[in-house]
Amino acid sequence: MPEFVIEKDMIGLGELPPDEQQQTARQSCSALHNVAPGIEWVQSYLTPNKVYCVYRAPSEQILRDYIKLSGTQVVSISEVHNIIRPSAPSG
Repeated sequence: MPEFVIEKDMIGLGELPPDEQQQTARQSCSALHNVAPGIEWVQSYLTPNKVYCVYRAPSEQILRDYIKLSGTQVVSISEVHNIIRPSAPSG
């Protein structure tokens, strides 16, 4: 299933205590996960003013449709085409 990165503005996220950061991001990302069958929240990356949530979904359009229905405000959605890691063997 394709993976997508959703970028959301969350001003002040970096100023919150770690437990509140996690709770805030978890609520934001799990809200979408709970309204959309077939969409899986994988993980999130927190920065001082943004959260980047990684989802698996059947298509970008299905993800966008459910985002619109859920009322979630997003900056961007990008499909992941490849993942590289330092430990990957070179070919």
